[in-house]
Amino acid sequence: MDEEKLLSKKEVLEKMGISYGQLYRWKRKGLIPETWFIRRSTFTGQETFFPQEKIIARIERIVSMKDDHPLDDLADLITEQVNEKLEVSFSKLRKMGWLDEQVIQMCHLEGDKRSALSLNETLCIGVLRQLKGTARKEEIDLTKRTLDKALAKGLIDRIREEALSLYILRKRLSAVGISAEISLVTIANKGAIFDPDIEVAQSLELHTILERIKLDLAKEKGCSAKEEQKQAEKAQKRLEKAQERVERAQERVEEAQERMEEDR
Repeated sequence: MDEEKLLSKKEVLEKMGISYGQLYRWKRKGLIPETWFIRRSTFTGQETFFPQEKIIARIERIVSMKDDHPLDDLADLITEQVNEKLEVSFSKLRKMGWLDEQVIQMCHLEGDKRSALSLNETLCIGVLRQLKGTARKEEIDLTKRTLDKALAKGLIDRIREEALSLYILRKRLSAVGISAEISLVTIANKGAIFDPDIEVAQSLELHTILERIKLDLAKEKGCSAKEEQKQAEKAQKRLEKAQERVERAQERVEEAQERMEEDR
């Protein structure tokens, strides 16, 4: 976290065009992790900062989906509570743009007669589709084998707990007048340090991909069921408005407490 670029709370509110109350309401709902609220000492006292890339991406997703989903449902979709038994149909993956013939070949799914894929397999698809067109064929194959082995040993749980990235590495070797470049694939914590002679050809944050699976599925579900749920959503919105009146009062209390802490 220390190596990430940080944005102050004021910068986040101004850049994203949201209010103090919205930010802390989303925090209470679990849409923004507590660990992203970083307290730092400044010359004016204590201030709150956020990891720039994560907070911007998270708020953009919340804003893009909050009109189609109640906040409580959205919290389950966005947070790290991923259901390991989740299955994703081939048709949904195609509609989402995740699956085409090239990706099917890369994932060795040709001739597969199943109607759905496991979360592990969907994560693998998510990684390989991002490497399509940039990684070499041997690197794609090596990535697939590496992911298969790691997923079999509980990679999903580790992604929840650690900031893991998948790295494609390249290193040139020379001996007796012969030179060759080899490729390596490793899964390590974000910001891992490698041999200075190794080139990091590509890196992918696995948690971001896992989260994208949940969000894209939620968006697809929301689109397909939108008409059927229209009346239910109107009733839910009426209920939410009533709840918001109560929450606004809580927000004002939290805002006052937060400002008192910053003034100390």
